[in-house]
Amino acid sequence: MARFIHLSDLHVVPEGQLVSGQLDTAHLLRVAIDTLIHRLDAIGPVDAVLVTGDISDDGSAESYEIARRELERLGHRLLVVPGNHDDREAFRAGFSNLPEMRRTGLIDWIADIGDTRVIGLDTLIEGKGGGVLRDESLALLSEALAAAGGRQILVALHHPPLRTGIRFMDAIGLENPDALRLVLDRHDAPVRVLAGHVHGVYHGLLGRHPVVTAPSCCSAFALDLRAGAPVGFMTGPTGCALIDTGAGGVWTELPFHYGDGPFAF
Repeated sequence: MARFIHLSDLHVVPEGQLVSGQLDTAHLLRVAIDTLIHRLDAIGPVDAVLVTGDISDDGSAESYEIARRELERLGHRLLVVPGNHDDREAFRAGFSNLPEMRRTGLIDWIADIGDTRVIGLDTLIEGKGGGVLRDESLALLSEALAAAGGRQILVALHHPPLRTGIRFMDAIGLENPDALRLVLDRHDAPVRVLAGHVHGVYHGLLGRHPVVTAPSCCSAFALDLRAGAPVGFMTGPTGCALIDTGAGGVWTELPFHYGDGPFAF
């Protein structure tokens, strides 16, 4: 088994700046990491921290320096994929000493942790909100699945291969989810797909393969399925997730703020 903290959508900007004039994301990340450090004893042993994109909001070198510094305070192996707000080369430079980081090209990678193979895929189309899986990424995925043996499989990408019903987010979703499904279907067992982008928890299936998205560290989108739903974000709820790939293990949302308690019952 392996246990991962699943973070997504940090949207960090340099100190003193606000995202959309509202969110001090550097501060929000600092508080989120403080919260997770406080909870590590309750969570139990963790093997790695997986971040599914939009680490930066503006692609600046300083934003990656802040994010890297905060994430490293957790003291665990770090696995990262880019999102649509990231700048690929600044992202690469900011995480250049991670063993999986390629020096050029797409930021796709394979990491074996315990009995689990994690496959990170780059869906970034720079300058656009939507994402796509290119032939190169799909080929790497196919090869990684073929050589996985009996390992558990997690596929990590930013843009989820599902629709939420939130129209303004679905309009900038993954362009080719069927191409991903076709590759995954060649694997004997279901593959778990982890994503971000939609700033909330959504479960679905891509064929027979479960897909789940993590909440954001800084904001959320309200579920409003009306055709004229307002376009915008909420300041909460925020959180992350924990996934245990062992027998009977589950993916569990971890909100950063609980209510009062615990009270006896």
